[in-house]
Amino acid sequence: MNKEDRRKMKDLKPWVAALGLAAMIGNAGAEGKEPLPFPEGHDISAYFTGTVHRRDLIEPEKMGGVPQTNVITFEPGSRSAWHTHGAMTVIGIAGLGIYQEWGKPAVWIRPGDVIEIPAGVSHWHGAAKNSRFQQFVVYDKNWKAPEGLKVHTGKVTDAEYDALKPVDAANRAGEPKGKFLFAYPAKATESPNFTKPVYISKLLGKPNAAQSPDWYYVVFPRAAFNRWHVHKTGQILIATDGVGLHQIEGGKIEVMLPGDVAWCPPGVAHWHGAAPWSSFGHIAINPGDSHTVTWKEFPESEYGSLARAKSDPEE
Repeated sequence: MNKEDRRKMKDLKPWVAALGLAAMIGNAGAEGKEPLPFPEGHDISAYFTGTVHRRDLIEPEKMGGVPQTNVITFEPGSRSAWHTHGAMTVIGIAGLGIYQEWGKPAVWIRPGDVIEIPAGVSHWHGAAKNSRFQQFVVYDKNWKAPEGLKVHTGKVTDAEYDALKPVDAANRAGEPKGKFLFAYPAKATESPNFTKPVYISKLLGKPNAAQSPDWYYVVFPRAAFNRWHVHKTGQILIATDGVGLHQIEGGKIEVMLPGDVAWCPPGVAHWHGAAPWSSFGHIAINPGDSHTVTWKEFPESEYGSLARAKSDPEE
């Protein structure tokens, strides 16, 4: 799905937009490419071997001080050179990737795998030879290398790349379920603040190299949503699966598709959940790991207008 398709969908009423979603997703792998869940962003291939794109998701200055977070998309066989930077946490999104720290064996990166990279450590990462790959990178963008830091640089040659024998990551993530990006618990969590039980798991916990707050992966069954509520320090949502809805008090209901990011400022009420016709998955991040939440009424009138506007198509 290209940027123009996504813009058009946002301009449509949510229940009409969703009807075109399946067709658009079906074309996401056009031109011989296997589909990936998130939009690619801008081309940064000049700094890599092969074709690589970057899309910025979270900017700390605008979103509660949460570390810079980007999505990096590698085409098959593409990779970085050996390099170093500040402490970084890498999380696999889709496809199959490779990470190698200087002096250590290469490891596979699969969806949900978390790789912790200490500040100043030489490493490289990229895609497997026959797979596209997307990853989150979470890092301190203001880090400056100390004087005298010894680093290994240079390209990973084709011969070196072809000779790799990667091993599984030490903390291998669970296998994703069905069409969802990441693993989630078999049993849903019931809460009086949600219309249906939802599935909640921790995708990234503390401590982590990037010093990020916890990342929670939340899966809403079809037509499930929560109450209007207020977060003391605000909340970031990153849509990962299906079709979601989000509304900030005083604003319009927004459709959320994979890769969309919503920021609700501190002290402002919002609600979110799955569309009437679709399940929905998102990552939730609370700046400062604050879990102080004030719950209010359900958005019955707001959500009900969507549910009544269109008979539910099949997922």
